[in-house]
Amino acid sequence: MFGFKTQESTDSPSLSALGIIERSAAQAHATLIAMGWSEIGFGYHGSVHAHPDHPDVVVRFARKADGFGDYAALLRKGFAGSNGPHAPRVHDMHISRCGALMTVGSRLSEPARDVWWLAYAHAVIADHPGSAMDEGVRDRFKAEWPAHEPRIDHASYDGIRERFRAAWPGYETYVATLRSVSPQGLDPNIGNVLMGLDGDPVVNDPLCDDGHGLWRSPLARVMGRIADVLRRWVGDALGRAPIPA
Repeated sequence: MFGFKTQESTDSPSLSALGIIERSAAQAHATLIAMGWSEIGFGYHGSVHAHPDHPDVVVRFARKADGFGDYAALLRKGFAGSNGPHAPRVHDMHISRCGALMTVGSRLSEPARDVWWLAYAHAVIADHPGSAMDEGVRDRFKAEWPAHEPRIDHASYDGIRERFRAAWPGYETYVATLRSVSPQGLDPNIGNVLMGLDGDPVVNDPLCDDGHGLWRSPLARVMGRIADVLRRWVGDALGRAPIPA
């Protein structure tokens, strides 16, 4: 999908500057379509929209703030490499009271599936040192690139690995840093690497859909976890209650 990169400039396009006022879970998607923001991609929770009058940006909308919200929050907070060529650029971000997420970001492009570097870029995300490879991840990877494995030391990358590291010496460091600051493992799904205007691989939407709420304040996250525990406790209690005859 199309993605985003952090930017601090006050000239960055915002939702308000684009005239996007409706941001609720119930109405925002239909309003975007009515305003001419056509849907150019979609995921489990969200959709991505583009407008002919604003060709350099996309608007991403999700009825439930998901893993991309966590990623955007990490990028806006900042970490090593978050302003570099392999991070998407987020211009604006809004979470509604009902939990819907809307962001504005620079438009990226989908690389050709047979471009020489793409399989290796995905393997860097999938190959978590010290962790066993999920067979589902491997099967999806092999279906996309039968000649390769999602392991960066695989012989099929001989020559590609060295060429990739020479072209983008900071990519693997960025992924490793992102893995260290993320509250959850990285999502190795095919399509989570896009391409910037200068041809650099960009890690887009790499966190799982079950967002941890990093856009909230620490106090709000604690209160949310307490509420979840209470809901589970009440549910369990009701589930164990005797059923009237």
